[in-house]
Formats: sequence, C-alpha cells, structure tokens
Amino acid sequence: MSDKEALKHAELHQKLGLPADTIPRQLLRQALTHKSVTSDRHTQDKLHNERLEYLGDAFLKSSISEWLFQHMPEASEGQMSQIRSYVVSDAALAKVAQRLRLSRYILVGDSERGGPVRESIQANVMESLCGAIFLSTDFRTTARIILRLLSPELMLAVQGEAEEVLNYKALLQEYAQGQYKSLPVYTLKDETGPDHDRTFSVQVSLRDQLLGEGSGSSKKRAEQEAARQVLEQLDLLKKGTEPMPEAAARFFADQVRCQNAAAETLAASPQPQKLLLAPSILSADFANLAEAVQSIHRGGASWVHLDVMDGHFVPNLTFGPPVIAALRSYSPAVFDAHLMIEQPERYIEAFAKAGCQRITVHYETCPHLDRVLSQIAEAGALPGVSLNPATPVSVLEDILHKVHLVLIMSVNPGFGGQSFIPRALQRIEQVCQMRARQQLEQQVLIQVDGGINAETLPQVVAAGADVFVMGSAIFGPAGAEQNTQSYQKQLYLLEQSRI
Repeated sequence: MSDKEALKHAELHQKLGLPADTIPRQLLRQALTHKSVTSDRHTQDKLHNERLEYLGDAFLKSSISEWLFQHMPEASEGQMSQIRSYVVSDAALAKVAQRLRLSRYILVGDSERGGPVRESIQANVMESLCGAIFLSTDFRTTARIILRLLSPELMLAVQGEAEEVLNYKALLQEYAQGQYKSLPVYTLKDETGPDHDRTFSVQVSLRDQLLGEGSGSSKKRAEQEAARQVLEQLDLLKKGTEPMPEAAARFFADQVRCQNAAAETLAASPQPQKLLLAPSILSADFANLAEAVQSIHRGGASWVHLDVMDGHFVPNLTFGPPVIAALRSYSPAVFDAHLMIEQPERYIEAFAKAGCQRITVHYETCPHLDRVLSQIAEAGALPGVSLNPATPVSVLEDILHKVHLVLIMSVNPGFGGQSFIPRALQRIEQVCQMRARQQLEQQVLIQVDGGINAETLPQVVAAGADVFVMGSAIFGPAGAEQNTQSYQKQLYLLEQSRI
C-alpha cells in the first residue's frame, strides 16, 4: 500500500470514529473497491466489495430495526418498515457518503471514470463499509456507528419530514381510486446523459389528462417525483404533524450534543493537537463505566486511560480484560492500558484482544522487560513503560528505543486523588533530554499520571510531557463531559504558548 493510500485510510478511520487500523488494510481496500476495477486489463486485483455489501446491508437493516423498536413504542409494523425503507435506501446512504466525502476513497474501474462517482456506487460502498466495520469490531460498535452516521436521515424520517419516506405513487393511487375509480398512468418522456449518469423524465396522467412531470436518476425516482408534484398541487401533503416519541427525541438531542462537541473541538484546534488528554476511569462510577467512556468521548478526548490493578503490586483492585472488552463498543477512543500488576506477561494477549491499542507495564514488575515489550508489540499494541517515583530515569537508557510511551508516575501508584509529587517535573525533563539524545522525539510520548489538575497541568506541560492522565479532575462536580471539554481547551492554549 502506498503512503498516500495509507493516509487516506487513516483519514477515513477518523471520520468513522474508529481508532487507526481498526479495519485491516486489505479488508478496507476491498470495501472501497467497486467491481468495475476487476474488469480492467491492467489490474490483477480481483477483490471487490459486493459480498461486503450483502453483509453490511443486513446490519444496516437490523440496526435501524432495533432502534425503531426500542425508541418508537407506539409505531406500527407498517410505519417502522416505511421509515427503515428510507433510512437504508440508496438515497439516504448516498447523503451520508457525500457528508463523508466518500468518493475520495472509492476505487472504480475505467468504465466508471470520467465523471463523479455515481450515487448508487457511493451507497453500495456505505453498505460494504458497514460490513467491514462489523468484521473488525462487533455488532454493538457497528450499530453505534451506523446510528451516528444516519441520525440526520433517521430524524427526518421519524419527524415525517423526509420526502422519500412517503410513497407518493401509492398516495396518488389511493386518491385517484377513491375519487375517480381509476389509476394513474406513468409514461417515460425522455432519457438523457451518459450511461453512468442517466436522467429520466416521466409524465403522469389520469384518464388521458396530463397531471404532472418529474425527473430523476432512475425511472422509479422520476415517477415518485411526478406523483409528488401532483399531490403538492392538490395540497394533499401533510408532514411533521405527529409529535416525536420522547425516547427518540432524547436520542437525537444526544447526537446533536456529540456533533457540536466534536465540531467545537475541531474549531478550537485547526491543527492536530500534540498535547493529549487521557482521562482515567479509575475515578468514575464503576457501576456506570459505559456512560463514563461515552462522556469522555463527547467531551472531545481521543484517549481513555485504563488503570489495571491486581491487589499485589499495588494495594487496590480494579478491572481486567472482560470489562475492557465490554467497554470497547461504547467508545472509538484509543484504549490506553496501564498495567499495575505482577507478571504482566501472562495477560498481554488478553488485554490486546480486549481492544487496548496501547499497553504500558511497570519497570518494577518486569525482570525481563525487553521480552515483555516485544510481546506487547507482537500482540499488535504499542508498548510503553512506567516508572514509580523512586525508580531512576537512567534505567530507560537501553530500552527507550523499544517503547512508544514513557509514563512518569507523579504519585505512588494504587489510588486516585493523591497530591502531585513536585520532583516528577525534573524526571520528565530528564526523559525529554534522553529522548532528544537518542533522536526518538517522533516515536516516544511522555505521559504523566497522578495529581494532574488545573494548577499542575501547566507545570508538566512546561517540563515537556505530551500525554496527561487525569482522573479526579475529570470526574468532578461539573461532570466528565464538561470537565473534559474544559481541559481540552486548556491544553490547546498551553500548546500554543509552548510553540
């Protein structure tokens, strides 16, 4: 894969709300490849996305069906089917594709070049992407992404404001039969444009009298448009008269808040932030960890810090791979696991399979640290090493090139809410100097954990840290979402001053 294609894949992951490389590159390429590519003589690539379309279509329908069943308790089977029919239609999926600018990533063959990518192809790629997401994650994650991407179309359909939800031909037929005991007749008037971008014009008449005319990218759409115009002239269209169910209204309000928070974060940070916030759920309500990670995500943080404690290396117990795996479907954030456990090598594979993209172990628990770091990398995660306050920074000298993160503990590990140890500032500076000497600035991040708040955050930024673990400060009185937003903004301002 070329560097350009790899960058596009990373960009698409970000748009989908997935950590980089969640979808394996070969699978993502297949999802984006139209079958016309396989007929080109100059290509040997015979994989295309039709099978993934089949899978994705099934998950689109099941996700929307479940949502309608849960959020519209008074709706009939016919009403739910009508709404679902629009939300999973080519027209709706093409709108999502256009918002994602999906045509930039789609691969088509010579026969489809020479103009914009057809809406039907874009809609099909949306289906194949859903299939690829499911194969790379799970049903819940796929459903959440589908609902987030389709929420504008779903909201219009539920409100009765999506024109495509109405079957205009059926409505006109019902009216004509009731009033005139006769059926409308649709006649193809004209067909224009190249083969890959046809436009059809259709006339509708009743008892040999012309009533209206419509056009569209297919005969079916043109007929619907013709019927719509007639119904509009007869003042028979009434939209949005029914109140939205309360459960549906709450869902859409939450979607709008998430989109606004993401937009605000992007607007405040025109360039990708180098300083990263990693909220720790150690201080969250353990009875509601799913809401905790969702609040962090709504607040704009791209990392979640997972403090794993075994009751031996530190005098506390938290959670393990099963809990992390359960949380994985609730957030697209980077899962940053900090293993405060003895014999971490026994559990590396389990944490990686649970969805942790970064795994950090303690120097103090690893007599064979080099081997453990290699094990983390082989499991598909990025390895990191953590140092307790009393461990000298010099122990990193020979292994720094093997890690992607150094975690400096600014409290004694084991509990949240401790006071910041000022000597951590000097230790951060020492790691910065070592990283510079070994020319590893582009590889190694410096993370700090313990007692980080509005007062200490500027100090650790000035010392040279890149990633900031915050627990008690995030899960405080104002709420995790609002606190995350506030600290994200503070980090952005601190980054500008450091530059």
